[in-house]
Amino acid sequence: MKLKSYLWKKRLDLQGNVTGKANQLREWQWLPKRELHALQNDRLSKLLQHAYEYVPYYTDILEHSGAVRNGHIVLDQFGDLPLLDKSILRRYAKALTSTDLDERRWYKNTSGGSTGEPVELIQDQAYHNWMQAIKILDDEWSGQKIGDRIVKLWGSERDLFAHRKSVKVELARWLRNELALNTFRMTVKEKQQYADQINAYKPNQILAYVESIYELARYMEEQQLLVHSPHAIMCSAGTLHPHMRQVIERVFQAKVFNRYGSREVGDIACECDHHQGLHVSSPTHMVEIVRSDGSPCERGEVGEIVVTSLVNFSMPLIRYRIGDMGAWAEEDCSCGRAYPLLKEVTGRVTDTFKNKHGTQVHGEYFTHLFYFQNWVDKFQVIQERIDCIRILLVVKQDHQLAMKQNEILQIQDKVRLVMGEDCEVQFTVVDEIKPTASGKYRYTISKVNA
Repeated sequence: MKLKSYLWKKRLDLQGNVTGKANQLREWQWLPKRELHALQNDRLSKLLQHAYEYVPYYTDILEHSGAVRNGHIVLDQFGDLPLLDKSILRRYAKALTSTDLDERRWYKNTSGGSTGEPVELIQDQAYHNWMQAIKILDDEWSGQKIGDRIVKLWGSERDLFAHRKSVKVELARWLRNELALNTFRMTVKEKQQYADQINAYKPNQILAYVESIYELARYMEEQQLLVHSPHAIMCSAGTLHPHMRQVIERVFQAKVFNRYGSREVGDIACECDHHQGLHVSSPTHMVEIVRSDGSPCERGEVGEIVVTSLVNFSMPLIRYRIGDMGAWAEEDCSCGRAYPLLKEVTGRVTDTFKNKHGTQVHGEYFTHLFYFQNWVDKFQVIQERIDCIRILLVVKQDHQLAMKQNEILQIQDKVRLVMGEDCEVQFTVVDEIKPTASGKYRYTISKVNA
């Protein structure tokens, strides 16, 4: 194991001094708030200066907003910059690409496509190196060191085909002590197989899609299977609801760590071992939470998450609407880190429904309706129109929908309580509810807010 760890660290350093960047992050996490804020502002200024000089899309925007004076960046006007979204990325992709791209080790990536509309991105090796350094620090918070055994319970359609076994991929996994289990589609047979493989491999950490590890934990509990207890479980790529955390921790007898990120801007925030929220990596990411009018939210107030990546100069994403909702924690974490603390990421913007009166109803209201419905294997609540809710149900084999009319009526009444008495509520029993192309499972989808 020590040899593997040594070789992997050497590879990371040859790739771009990743362990050196991880060391910087280790030091920066303990900076006083004032010094950390100054560090972030300095890195933000450098990014904006680069965008002004080398990214055509931003040259005019920065000048017209007043963020540039006499050729230099003025951060006081940063909040006046227009928000960036996927539609702008698609329309102005060329203008958003840095003109010094030939000097960078760049590559193409795509967003995960949780909404079914992925976009093409330009990223570079420097960005990739910083993202790996963030992962190293996040893992350390959970008790995972380079070289410790890890099971990766991952499952996107893109990864299913792009990461076919090759000598290079298998060598990297061997060096990382990683067992990869693809969960794009998990049948009962695969669940049993994965349980056996986890028990045989005995990982220190399980890195998993939220829905995948939750689904596996439910299966193990239902089947009363004994399972290896890792030191920690790192969840990502989905909203970790409280009931999901409870089930996962109960089955695996291990603490769950929640990590938040995206393909567009990498890993943004992660829980430490105090589990009081998610620490934003402020040296690499500038995060804002804003109301619908663009004004900043107060602590504890749910709003839209807007992210600026401070380390991707090939295609700067400045004030990017990542498509998620969240809230800042009311208090700082007791661990002592000065990183900004997210109380929670509550879900996608399109998880928020709107009734005919214009009132916003968060999707979590609907997920709560199914928490203790043990006859439901899976569900998905879709707002088709302002006055129409469609609910897809995968019913467990030993239950019949006809025998659950009281439960159906109760769910219907509770939906109409927030959506209006004349709201049409449709129930459809299906054999399967597929994840999106990114492998993520959506509990709630509003086509009205799409």
